[in-house]
Amino acid sequence: MMDDRSKLVPFSRMRRQPDPARAAEFAATARRLQREREAAAEVITKTLATTPRAKWPALAQRSDFRNSGALEQLGREVDRNLGSAPLDALAVAELSVAIAETLTADSYPAVMLAQMRGHAWKDVGLALCHSSRYDEALEALDRAQAALAPIGILGHDEAIVAFVRAATLQHLRRFDEAQALLTSCADVFRMYADTVLYDKCAVSRGILLVRRGDYRAARELLRPLEGRTDDLSDASVRLALGWCGIHLADNVEALQQFTRAMNMFTALGCALPALRAAAGIGAALLRLGDLERAIHQLSATRERFLRRDMTEEAGLTGLEIVEAQLQRGDADVEDARALCARIVREFTVAGMNRRAIEALAYLNDAVSTRSASPEVVRSVHDYIVALRNDPTREFAAIN
Repeated sequence: MMDDRSKLVPFSRMRRQPDPARAAEFAATARRLQREREAAAEVITKTLATTPRAKWPALAQRSDFRNSGALEQLGREVDRNLGSAPLDALAVAELSVAIAETLTADSYPAVMLAQMRGHAWKDVGLALCHSSRYDEALEALDRAQAALAPIGILGHDEAIVAFVRAATLQHLRRFDEAQALLTSCADVFRMYADTVLYDKCAVSRGILLVRRGDYRAARELLRPLEGRTDDLSDASVRLALGWCGIHLADNVEALQQFTRAMNMFTALGCALPALRAAAGIGAALLRLGDLERAIHQLSATRERFLRRDMTEEAGLTGLEIVEAQLQRGDADVEDARALCARIVREFTVAGMNRRAIEALAYLNDAVSTRSASPEVVRSVHDYIVALRNDPTREFAAIN
């Protein structure tokens, strides 16, 4: 009777010989992709830099733009512009879609065409998210998923799309959905040994915890990630850790983290995150009792928020100025009263949440009658922040 070992087929007999024609085809495709990549590296960046943005859509007809290497380079241009020029990033992503969607079926293998179209739509979604057009971003990500799904072997690519979707859902306060996607994405990135995107998932999970108000858990997750990711993600880690420090009464660390984040975002050309870090610096200075510097920092930041029509952020920053002014005593009470009234008008004109306006009106009356304390101002500030997660929450006045 034969034992099990005698039934085993030697590995050399099991191995199939590759089809020479398929191997030659694969090698030819690889050489072609490398040539396209090398040619695109200089052409794409130079052409975009010397062509007005309004004329970028016409570039989709140029033969040197209609290939895989060009689409790869356009993807890099999207990433480069996201923080500093999101409208440029969106225009580049839309150019990528125009190219990818019109490539013929015989131009590349089906799996490559799916990847090119999926990533082009993913970049559109990413750029729309950075432009605060979240519903449109989700629609673009649906298109990306639809392009990838029929192939069935593009799990890593689908996880990248899901990762961008999770970031977008966070902005819409759909935290449970975002958390589930991030957990799923992390499993895929771990399976593919993609440590870069795995760490980015952890960063996104930490930011989600900050937005949910779980600052202790967020700090525990984010601290080990300092210095481990790319510069943009690292700046985001430090910004999130700054808010953890504010809410956990570690104001010295908060000031250090906000300052570092602002400097990093500024160097990267990311104006809006740098502005939010600047607001954090003012908040930390206020809590450290450095009132003069806090008022100066917060006032400059508030004006920059107003120039961007960011009414809620400007109002919250203004409330911290009011808190500092009341801490300084009678000399600043009239300034506090005038600023409170201005914030009420700004929220009313902008059509902000009625409950927020009512809380601000209550504060305005209290400041006008000199019955407001810094604690009352803080309670109104925190209530307006809480409305982001619970828009129907009732305001409970404190005396």
